[in-house]
Amino acid sequence: MKKFILILMIVSTLLFAEVASATSGYLVTESAPVYPGDMTYVYVPIKNMGFGSYMEDVSVRLVPKDNASATAVTILNDVYSLGTINDWGDQRTAKFRVHVNPEAVEGDYYFNIYITFMGQQISSGTPATPMTTKLEDQILTIKGKPLIVLLNSTISTIAPMSINKETLIFKNTGTGTVQNAVAEINLAGANSVFSVLGGGSQSSLGNLKAGDEVDITFDLAVDIAARPGVYNIPLKITGMNNYSSTDYIGVVVAGTTDFEISYQESLGSFSLNVLNIGVNEASAVAVSLPRQKNFSLTGTNSSVLGNLNPGDYTSAIFQITKTPGTGNILELAIQYTDTSGKRYTLAKQLTVELTSGGGQTGTRTTGTNYTVWALVIVAILILFWQRKKIPGLIKKQKITGETNENL
Repeated sequence: MKKFILILMIVSTLLFAEVASATSGYLVTESAPVYPGDMTYVYVPIKNMGFGSYMEDVSVRLVPKDNASATAVTILNDVYSLGTINDWGDQRTAKFRVHVNPEAVEGDYYFNIYITFMGQQISSGTPATPMTTKLEDQILTIKGKPLIVLLNSTISTIAPMSINKETLIFKNTGTGTVQNAVAEINLAGANSVFSVLGGGSQSSLGNLKAGDEVDITFDLAVDIAARPGVYNIPLKITGMNNYSSTDYIGVVVAGTTDFEISYQESLGSFSLNVLNIGVNEASAVAVSLPRQKNFSLTGTNSSVLGNLNPGDYTSAIFQITKTPGTGNILELAIQYTDTSGKRYTLAKQLTVELTSGGGQTGTRTTGTNYTVWALVIVAILILFWQRKKIPGLIKKQKITGETNENL
């Protein structure tokens, strides 16, 4: 008898293993696909696959399998009671309300389902035993929402008639994947002063998962007609599944600033004329003469000129002296601040031809020395030519003197 009961218990246990069944593989949701931030229901159908009325007090529990799933999805009611499923083939559905984390990344998340019920009582002396069936690796697929943004740009200030190496860095800051993404730079309309050299205005970004970064590099040319100011160049990003987003490349056209230099001599002083021939205002303009071999400087070596608008000029006065035996190139430096607030230094050279009196300090003594020496030489020559007459002249001068004394 005991052997018969043991065999019956084993057979019953095998039957119980077939009692509970659910849809395997992917979990069924109220809406599909499921996106980050969604509040939805997950349905788990349970069917009585045994022979007889032995599924009582059926409860179903939904449990995240790993930490990633637990972080991505919050189960608001993790246990659902189905009561009694008596007849073979009957099915009831457990329903769980879940909230998908807004930061959840696109992908498959895994859950385990535990089905607990009271089995059939075998005999009056043997109480019904609670049974649990486990369904592993039930998948909840979350479809992310991608968002590709321009993360960084390597240039900010450019000048007309320039070619600039530009690198744009993009990042998928969303939660989904974009396939075959393309970035298109819109250079039409007001931005026609810009051109992309070489490969054109479209660049492939490839496939970008959540958090991925990618960069593109190109040469951005600026037309000579570009006026100083701030430009926002439109940027459009597209991809598969109708993905589209817009952004802007912000650049500042600072314009060109340059100076034309001339000089003038007046009353022994040397005047440097500085003319702003650029298209931008130059602030805090200063001119200085560095130490150099062709000219020496007396007094201050720098002068502050103030602000110069395009077309304005002003002068700085210096006292310089030409170094004998050297060239005529005068070296100078101009410092200024542009419209973006950046300080620059321009090195300039000017050919200077000083007159005999202009632009030099002190007394010119070279001409006076030559005259003295010339007079001395003439006197010596006269004495040499008249050397035979000199004794007679001296004697005559002596006799004339004695006669005057006698008188």
